[in-house]
Amino acid sequence: MNKKSSELENLARAFYRDHKKVLGLIKEDNAGSGFEPAVHRLFGNNPAREKLVRIGNSEFMFSGLTRSQVSFLPARWRQEFDKTRSTWRGCENWWAGYPLISLVELRAGDLDAKGYLRLNAEVGPVSNHRVRAGIIEAISTAASAKGLKRIQFLPGASDKGRLYSRFLRRNSIALSDISDPGEIERKFVELINGFDAEFELVAGAIAQFRHLDDTL
Repeated sequence: MNKKSSELENLARAFYRDHKKVLGLIKEDNAGSGFEPAVHRLFGNNPAREKLVRIGNSEFMFSGLTRSQVSFLPARWRQEFDKTRSTWRGCENWWAGYPLISLVELRAGDLDAKGYLRLNAEVGPVSNHRVRAGIIEAISTAASAKGLKRIQFLPGASDKGRLYSRFLRRNSIALSDISDPGEIERKFVELINGFDAEFELVAGAIAQFRHLDDTL
């Protein structure tokens, strides 16, 4: 009996080792069950693209939703972008059609049902390299002047050929149960509210680079 148990244990370990990646994907897929209900509580059921909602202290424009990620644009960013009527070439079919987007992603942890939410903001695939570099420079300069250290681009973010550049740091919040929509909703609001200053700074920076689209 002990020999059989040992053989079964070895087989189980071998199966896990050989299929660890697949099992991880299954875990991650199932782990997201609480995320979509939480997002629907915040943005509404089947929210229309460009729907405006208030989350905590600010308004946001809905862009898209998957099982573990929701994209949106702070309303203040859109207001600044919409002061120009030009198209941001290269971004027409990217998220909301603007050169910036923000996202919240659900990430599974290593133990039980724990995990975290991560907030990100990203400069997208603007086709004119000078314009894209100007956007990154405007945001970086404004953040440095205000001492907002949670806005930082990685080295090479404005290099030619680079399409996507995220720039938020220390941008995660822990979850004790990633299947609980109520906890995810509360932590989502807490995370978003915690970056009010960064969102507002980017809105101000948009006014500095908004004229660059005239050169597209």
